[in-house]
Amino acid sequence: MSGVMAPRTQDEILRGIFSGLLPQGWAWPAPVGSNLGALFAAFSGVVWECEQFVAQLGLEISPAQSTLLLSDYEAVLGADPCGTDPATMDLSERQAWDNGRWVGSAGVSYAFFERLAASYGATISITELEPAVCGEAVCGADVCSQLADRFIWVVTLPDASTGLECPIRRNNPPDLTVLFQYADAA
Repeated sequence: MSGVMAPRTQDEILRGIFSGLLPQGWAWPAPVGSNLGALFAAFSGVVWECEQFVAQLGLEISPAQSTLLLSDYEAVLGADPCGTDPATMDLSERQAWDNGRWVGSAGVSYAFFERLAASYGATISITELEPAVCGEAVCGADVCSQLADRFIWVVTLPDASTGLECPIRRNNPPDLTVLFQYADAA
């Protein structure tokens, strides 16, 4: 089922009440002008308003389209650890920003971080360090390096003003150590 289901009209609701909820027969007149018809017409108006509201809430399923519940999503997400304030953005930027935080990282690969840098207007390079190997391997002993040495990335940023350190640290996996160097410092 794609998209949001259109709510029923007030006449469709009224016909549904007459055909589905009332017994058939002369004792239960269903014409709109009857007393019973007038009573159920009032009820159908309330049901119609409720269905309209539920249809609008269908768009609130994620922050990407949300307008009514966007501030609620932001309250659940809390303050951005990198200090970005979505209140300073226009609605479409705010929706995209909140949705990105809501769905989390799209993956932790070189390509993911390169796309992240591109969204900031920067080009980065990532180098994964190889641990030192020395001497003969001894079973159960780390001679020159530790297992954690396998999980170190050196990220080369154009300069220190890119603002990428925090987003990269926020999205890196917990077992990965990220070190930064700057191309303009070389």
